[in-house]
Amino acid sequence: MGWWNIPDQKDAVIGDAVLDSIRHFLKEFSHEYIEDLGRKPTLLELEYALSLAFKVNVDDEIASGMEELEIKQVVLKTAKRPKRFKPVPGDLFAFRYDEQRYGFGRLISKLSMGMVAEIYDYFSAQPIFDPNYADKWLISPVVLNPYGLFECRNEGEWLIIGKTPSYVVPDKFNDVFFVTGTPGKLQAVRVNNSDFDISLEEATGHRRYTYSSDVQIKDLITDALKNK
Repeated sequence: MGWWNIPDQKDAVIGDAVLDSIRHFLKEFSHEYIEDLGRKPTLLELEYALSLAFKVNVDDEIASGMEELEIKQVVLKTAKRPKRFKPVPGDLFAFRYDEQRYGFGRLISKLSMGMVAEIYDYFSAQPIFDPNYADKWLISPVVLNPYGLFECRNEGEWLIIGKTPSYVVPDKFNDVFFVTGTPGKLQAVRVNNSDFDISLEEATGHRRYTYSSDVQIKDLITDALKNK
């Protein structure tokens, strides 16, 4: 399990598995309200539950330095959520692949429909990318719906985690294209949004010009991992 120092607290650390445990707790907490009351808990209810649980359960067996102390109250501070910026080419993103891992990729270019994205052969327990893996694809490039995944967040868990100002599409995308049309009238759509006619034979092995959903991306990754 990875551990790292808490910012500005050199003697305090946090780890991947610890954050996962807390995330599971929060999901279970919310699930109980939804299951029995048909709604999500309020922030006040979460704050009160944490205060009560910490006061009753946190002692010197749970945390150091608690031999003569007790927790009186847990206070949750809020702030206005930062404005969500529109995804743009060059943005590095993370997405939850399963309960243990995040996958990573980069938005490459805008098309008439969606955006081209590359998916890297790298996973992490936290949405923190290792740039040493930025040159290795796990699957061939796909077309994503950035509005649904990153702005509305109506599928899975997709996050923009980095920006690349003045991003230039690498030469390795020169031969990448997506296929649209019907047999006899097939067209290829390049990463730069230009198109040209192709034969059925030339189209073989290339992805269709259509969105890949959260579930479809995960299925493609699962198949790729099985075949590695």
